[in-house]
Amino acid sequence: MDKLKSQLDVIKITGDDAETFIQGQITNDIKIISDAKKSIYSGYCSPKGRLLAIFFITKIKKNYFLFCPPCISKSISQRLMMFVLRSDVEITCSPKNIDYYLIHKKNIKKFNSDHMFLPKKNMETTLNSNESVSITMIDSFEPYFFILGDKKGTLDFIADTNQGDFYSWNEIQIENNIPNIFNETQDIFIPQSLNLDLINAINFKKGCYTGQEVVARTHYLGKPKRRLYSGCVGLLELPKIGSDILVGDEKVGCLVNFYKKKNNVFKILIELRIEKAESHLTLDGKEIVSIEMKN
Repeated sequence: MDKLKSQLDVIKITGDDAETFIQGQITNDIKIISDAKKSIYSGYCSPKGRLLAIFFITKIKKNYFLFCPPCISKSISQRLMMFVLRSDVEITCSPKNIDYYLIHKKNIKKFNSDHMFLPKKNMETTLNSNESVSITMIDSFEPYFFILGDKKGTLDFIADTNQGDFYSWNEIQIENNIPNIFNETQDIFIPQSLNLDLINAINFKKGCYTGQEVVARTHYLGKPKRRLYSGCVGLLELPKIGSDILVGDEKVGCLVNFYKKKNNVFKILIELRIEKAESHLTLDGKEIVSIEMKN
């Protein structure tokens, strides 16, 4: 649980105008959540069309929950507040009455189901009988479930689950080539260069949103020149988010995210010029191996 909270914070948006407000801010179509029992990934861009955040977004009743790293959650929530104006929208960063967990399907048998049906498809979301707890099957090669709700509801729901049954959001997202944005990488990448179009985090048929012109131009006028790749590298020290990926002395990419596997081997996500994907890539002087673009 503590591992997940150190990697994710939540911004709660509610009010009669919440859906319309969010729709004008993000790259994806928020109506997908309302029209179907689903959760979504989405980008949040600057006017230049560069990513300021990547959200995992889900909904309980009329409350929208936007998850992003704690290092940017406060500044992002403050930025969102600037655009509320006279709309009936309330934005709360880190609401105290909310808990969330990430658990593998193998631990589901320990849950008190409370008349709740488990989702069967990636990004499908279901609610318990009194709509106090939601559960989403996240987009992953393995069946992981993201549980969200009020503290009492989630506590009852996971009463028989051990702390060791909770999983790392960061590791699972990296293994599934789903990126994130941190302080060091804000306002650098366009959404397509991190493959947001390939994970259904961009909707090209929705209405206007901040940065849409740049995102749409990239989509309609040609293929992206940069993409997100995964790889592995052996390092004695922790790398730094935003570090340069090099071919010789030439900068060809950027470190997007990482986690330490074992024996000083790190699994990494890198944003990279496509034509350099088969070159001899290095991070902090060490060769990057097993380079793939899976999305």
